[in-house]
Amino acid sequence: ALYVAAATPRLPPPKNSGHDFAQDGLIAEFEAPEASGASEEGYEEEQKWEILDHDHYDDNRQKRSFNLALVGDSPVEGIGNDEHHLALGGKTALAFSELLQKPVRYWSYGKSGLTAAGIQKEMVPLLRRSANKYDIDAVVLSCGVNNVLQGVSPYAFGREVDALLGSVIECCTPNTKIIMLALIDFAYLPFLPWPLSKACSWRSQALQKEMEVAVKNRQGGRHCIEIASFPNISELISDTSHHLLHHMNEKDKQSLQLSDFYSDDNFHPAGHGSIVGGKIIADTYKRIMDI
Repeated sequence: ALYVAAATPRLPPPKNSGHDFAQDGLIAEFEAPEASGASEEGYEEEQKWEILDHDHYDDNRQKRSFNLALVGDSPVEGIGNDEHHLALGGKTALAFSELLQKPVRYWSYGKSGLTAAGIQKEMVPLLRRSANKYDIDAVVLSCGVNNVLQGVSPYAFGREVDALLGSVIECCTPNTKIIMLALIDFAYLPFLPWPLSKACSWRSQALQKEMEVAVKNRQGGRHCIEIASFPNISELISDTSHHLLHHMNEKDKQSLQLSDFYSDDNFHPAGHGSIVGGKIIADTYKRIMDI
């Protein structure tokens, strides 16, 4: 933890993050390549932004927007990204909008440095506030990295995850789908030297097993809970035909580097890392709903 704190630049989050995130959320809407005039090789993903202060319904009483809440630590806060639409929250909302073909209202309730217990204490109350006003369709949970860095035992982490899941379940309806992000294997992070990467990798894998147990124990109840797993970015770069890279044209794929997936601290997701992360989360929801 001391090495990570010393070696990782302290990058700021976007404005209005964490406790200051817009109470009525932000709206993301995907535009198809044909509509935006992009080439067949690739396209620029665009978003339209507006603030609406309540759920909007069409004439058939179908909700016009999909409501998505991300709750967690620094990736959810958007550390290393200038704007929320560039961070994991905005790119996840955009991926859901493309999947569902409707606008997505989203909240990114995250704060750097929080353990799973800290997320329950500080961020879940913000989720509860939103859930009291809006029907939340899906919640994405990101936790565990700070538990690894702070030396929390696997057993204690498992208890924290279970309590976090319980608090999210309490403030959402049974229709809310819960997606928990798997812990990243620290061996994949580009800035950690060996043998520190090996030691952190062992710890992250041990905590990941406890997360899986906690999720499994909560499955089969009133809520649907699944884990979204991220690939090894180095392996992803070596397979440029992978569907997670379909947002890129062939020329850009050939010059793709590991740094293109991380912010300037080589630790937090940014750029293609945020886009790929959003697609993985949306793919998990697609699998849940059998779309």
